[in-house]
Amino acid sequence: MRPFSRRAAGVYSPGMIPRPQAILFDLDGVLVRSGEAWFRTLEEAGHRFGGRAPSRTEFESTFGQGTAADVTAFGLSCSIKELDRFYTETFPRFAQGVWVDPEAKPLLETLGQRGFKLALITNTVSSLAPAILRRAEIEGAFASVCCADQVERPKPAPDLIFRALRQLGIDRSQAWMVGDSRYDRDAAQAAGVFFVGLRLPGQARIEKLSELLGLLGGAP
Repeated sequence: MRPFSRRAAGVYSPGMIPRPQAILFDLDGVLVRSGEAWFRTLEEAGHRFGGRAPSRTEFESTFGQGTAADVTAFGLSCSIKELDRFYTETFPRFAQGVWVDPEAKPLLETLGQRGFKLALITNTVSSLAPAILRRAEIEGAFASVCCADQVERPKPAPDLIFRALRQLGIDRSQAWMVGDSRYDRDAAQAAGVFFVGLRLPGQARIEKLSELLGLLGGAP
C-alpha cells in the first residue's frame, strides 16, 4: 500500500490504494483501436442478418458490448454462435484499419520486466483476439487471455475478470483493471477490482497508457 496524490490518480481521493500484483487490460480502445473495422463488419452483419446496416450513432453507443448484446440491440436474425462465426470470417477483411497504440508494446514489456502478471480481458471472441494481438506485436505479453466466448456472460458482467484472476492465481484485491468504457468499469466494479480509466473516470484516471507507470511508481 502506498499513498497516491490527487494529481497522479486523477479522480481518486488522496489516501491509500491497493498495490497490484496483476494488471488486467481491455483490448479495444486501450491497446488498439479497431472501431472502424468493427463498424464495417457490423454493417455487413446488419445487411446479412437484419436487413439494414446500423448507423454510426447506434454503433458508437454500443461498441464493446459483446456478441449477444449485438444480436438484441440490432435486431439480427441469427444466433450468438452464428454471429461470432460471421465476425470471425468478416472482420479480417477490414483489419488493416486497426490502429495499434505505439505505447502498448513498450508498456507491457516494462510491466513484465518489473514482475507484474498481465491478463487481457476482452469482449472480442477467441477466434479473433490472437490475430489482433499478433498485429499489435504483443501476443506473448499476457499470461492469461480471456475472451467473451469463454465465459457465460461478457463485460459488463465480471465473469471475464474472475476467469483471469483464477488463471493468474491472484486475489481480486491484488489486481488492477485498465479500461476505456463503461463496460470495463462496470465489470471491474462488479468483480471488486480497482479500476483505472483510460480517458474515463475511474478510481484512478490516465490520459495515455504510459501514465500507468507513474501510477505504479516503484511497485511492486
